[in-house]
Order: sequence, then structure tokens, then C-alpha cells
Amino acid sequence: MSPLPTPDWYLQELVAMTAAEAKRLWRRDIKASWGDQCVYCGSTEDLTLDHVRPKAKGGRDETNNLVPACRECNLSKSTTHWLSWWINQPTFDLGNFSRVISHINA
Repeated sequence: MSPLPTPDWYLQELVAMTAAEAKRLWRRDIKASWGDQCVYCGSTEDLTLDHVRPKAKGGRDETNNLVPACRECNLSKSTTHWLSWWINQPTFDLGNFSRVISHINA
């Protein structure tokens, strides 16, 4: 998986865009880079972006801290540490776990 550009890249490269449009494309590209699927359960329905390290615990709006998650998984995880929560879910997948680790350490 190649690194995704930041919202600032979209603003610099696509001059005609507003900041809101650039952020929307950035968020869309994060989801697309994961095949438009929830990293936790594989659902393609009602996708949001989850802060792997929750904002409530110092997580930031950065590409390597955001992964697509269906609304149900995102709400269930809440501010819990992502691995503590996910490892106890029936949908835990070692392959996706490795991808998330690579993503957050990029």
C-alpha cells in the first residue's frame, strides 16, 4: 500500500479546490486504499474513518492514524485502544492486523 497524500498536497496540487474539497478527497482516498471496507469487520456499508489512536487519547487527524471503519465498529470501539477492542471481536483478522500495523507505522 503506497502512502497517501495529505490534505495540504491536494490543495497545492489542485489549485481550484477548496480546503473542504481537498479534505473530502483525502478521506475518500483513505477509504479507497483499503478497498472501501471496514478494516475491522470487512463491511462496505456506512463507512466512516476511525482514529486508530482516539482523539480523546491524543490521536491526530493524520493519514497513518485513520482507517476506514463501519459505523457499528467505530461506535463499538469508541475510545478503547484499537487492538484491545479488535482482538476480542469475532471478526479479528491477522492479515488485516498486519496491514493496520504497517499503516500506522508508515
